[in-house]
This record gives sequence, C-alpha cells and structure tokens, in this order.
Amino acid sequence: MQAVTTALAVEYAGLSVSGHVRDHNEDRLGWAALDGDSAFVMPPVDYTLAQAVATSGQGLIFAVADGLGGYGGGEVASGMAVEACLDHTQRNVDGSGRLSGILRGAFYRANQAIFDAALGGRGGRKMQSTLSALAITPGEAHLAHVGDSRVYRRHHGELEILTADHSQVMELLRLHIITPEQAVDHPARYALTRSVGGDITVRVDVRTERLDSDDSFLLCSDGLWSNVTASEIVEALAHSPAEASERLVKLALDRGGDDNATAMVIRVREAGLRPEAPQGWRRLFS
Repeated sequence: MQAVTTALAVEYAGLSVSGHVRDHNEDRLGWAALDGDSAFVMPPVDYTLAQAVATSGQGLIFAVADGLGGYGGGEVASGMAVEACLDHTQRNVDGSGRLSGILRGAFYRANQAIFDAALGGRGGRKMQSTLSALAITPGEAHLAHVGDSRVYRRHHGELEILTADHSQVMELLRLHIITPEQAVDHPARYALTRSVGGDITVRVDVRTERLDSDDSFLLCSDGLWSNVTASEIVEALAHSPAEASERLVKLALDRGGDDNATAMVIRVREAGLRPEAPQGWRRLFS
C-alpha cells in the first residue's frame, strides 16, 4: 500500500502574451513557496513559458493580475498587485490555518500600495488592476479574488469556475436584466465593479475548498477566458501544465488576440493531508 504523506506535490506553468493588438503586456503572473523567502513574478515578455515542480510541507501561492489599461499604468498596477500579494502571504503564513484571513490582508496591502503609488505619481493617476490568488496547502485550496480574472478547477474530470466576475454585465445577469446570450457581446462586459487600487478600500471574495490529488487549476485573465470555451479549458487541463498553458494561449491568439492573454496552470500530483485541528480542551491551549 502506498504511504500517505502530509506533503504537497504540484507541477505548474505560466504563460503571458500581449496579443496581436496591444503594444505591451499589462498582465502579470507569479508564484511563491509559503515556506520560502523568494518569489517569482513573470516580467512582461511574450512566449516565455515558466514552469516548475515543487514539493512543500506548507504550501504554495499563485497569482494573476490584469492592469486596467484605460487608466494608464496598468502594467505597474498589476506588477505591484502580484508582488504585494505574494510577499504579504509569505511573510504572514504561520501554519495556523488562517490563510483566508492572510489572503484578505494581502489584497488589502496590494490595494493600498497601488492607491498610494497612484497618488504619488508612480504610474497612472487612477491605475488599477484585477487580482486572483490561489494558495494551495496540504489538503486545501484557498482563493481570493477581485475583478474579472478567473480561477477554474478541473475536479474529477468536471470543470468548475471558482470565482465570480466583478463586472457590470455579471450584475445584470444576477438581476436577470439580461440573458447569458446578451451578455456575450454586451457593452458593459468589461466594465468592472471592483478593482485593486481603485479606491482606498476593497471588498475581497475569499473561499476555501478541499484539495484532491489530480486536481488541476487555471488562473487566467479575461483576454484568455473570453476567447476559449469551457470544453476547451477542461480538455486542456487534462494535459501537463506547460502544454495546457500553451494550448489555451494559442487559442486566444488564433481567435484574434485583441487583448493580453495569461494562463497559469497548476496540477496537484499529491494533495497531502490537512493537519488535524486540535480537539476539545487542547484547542484552548494550542
């Protein structure tokens, strides 16, 4: 019988391109080990596939951000968002299982950093970004999200979307004012109702899911998900993270490539075991 381990083993890859229309890339992606002291943030270059395999007893965090080009400084905002998110989470994780709160704090820090930088004249005066983060620990997946970048999961062969877009068109859908068919090309589909750096405070969606071996995740910007179908995503996630990233980005480029497109794919080789919480009176003194 195979031994059960508490360690987490994952394979991951990321790819970001500017597309055929934009002259620069305002998307950023990055990752860090929660038990390490360094992080990787992909620079704004095209067709540079970054990939790795990692085993960790404490976990890893992944993030994707998409700067809002309409306000200027989008590439500055997205870079700051990813860097602040990874740094804050690394510095504050302590193995206590409080990752949802730590991720929320990481988003608050990213929001404040971008807001202050804009006021100080670094980047655009109203620069903003989306931000989606996934922290994987033994037995659990923790998500935090603002904007319309997305996190998908392939779980037992089925595709789930784990985030809700913070956009005007999504609000119209929730209120049943428009139909899903009308939403596809609605003029409000890119207008966000929440962003990181857009105001002095930000509301963050957080959730925690059980993690299973063979789960695969996709973090992506709207330039990717708006050009691929759910069936194409679930089929791509059946392959290695490197191949899945390249397949999905190529599809976005082949269908016009009118926006930056970013894919960050994570496959869980071994989910590990979530540490048991102290029970009864032991909890009071742990």
